[in-house]
Amino acid sequence: MITLVTNSTAYLTKAEAEKLKIRLVPMHYILAGKSYAESYADENGDFVPQIAAHQEICATAQASVADFVGIFQAIVHQGGEVLCLVISSRLSGAYSSACIAAKAVDAEKVRVVDSRTTAGGLALLLKRAAALIRQGYPLEDIVAQIKEQRGKTGIAFSVEDMDALRKSGRLSIVRQSVGSILNIRPILCLEKDGGALISGGTARGRNAQMQALADRVPEKVKEVIIESLGSAYMAPALRERIRARFPQVTISHATIGPVLAIHIGLDVIGVAWSEE
Repeated sequence: MITLVTNSTAYLTKAEAEKLKIRLVPMHYILAGKSYAESYADENGDFVPQIAAHQEICATAQASVADFVGIFQAIVHQGGEVLCLVISSRLSGAYSSACIAAKAVDAEKVRVVDSRTTAGGLALLLKRAAALIRQGYPLEDIVAQIKEQRGKTGIAFSVEDMDALRKSGRLSIVRQSVGSILNIRPILCLEKDGGALISGGTARGRNAQMQALADRVPEKVKEVIIESLGSAYMAPALRERIRARFPQVTISHATIGPVLAIHIGLDVIGVAWSEE
């Protein structure tokens, strides 16, 4: 039996993870010197006020080797195999931690794949992997198919405030003039080949921001996840625009958690998709 393992930035709810039979490895975040483990998307509590109150003294930490070893060992010792899909290696050291853990446990029975994405993009790859497991594909075949699917999975997002990106060192990828003062907002993407954060242009005003994100969704899309944190009206507005283009496509919603919120801000709207 193959068990899926991922890190918490997939932002699955507990029910979603249980349905897909996914084991979760937490990422960590630090507020005012106190460490917290990020959990399922619906079990992180009301973290927004805490991050807002400690923006200058908050940080994140990748999932450790020990975090992965514990889960990998439990699965392998029960006679199972592991497929571990994690956040892009260009965004976090979790992939490196998972690879080290895999070698320490059993390199033949534990395979680690760099998703080259995160949040909704990672969740969509996990859904695909879970379907392949249910269909009875062997581990190596699933790994190959997921690596191919990475090129058909995309993510784009936008933020209202640039402070978190500035603190994270990501500001250099967008024009310095971008910001709420000029009513100009960045459109940011993860490159498909390497998983690094890149600029996808800018948008002036909320309507243009929603349209720019909707326009990123490709014609051959088969599933969409809208991800948000902050203003309640943004997700429905983006959903309406995407639904107008793709009336038959499955569209769901996910909430960004504390680890990504620390790096990209507390007012975020984005979209992830998978193609046929």
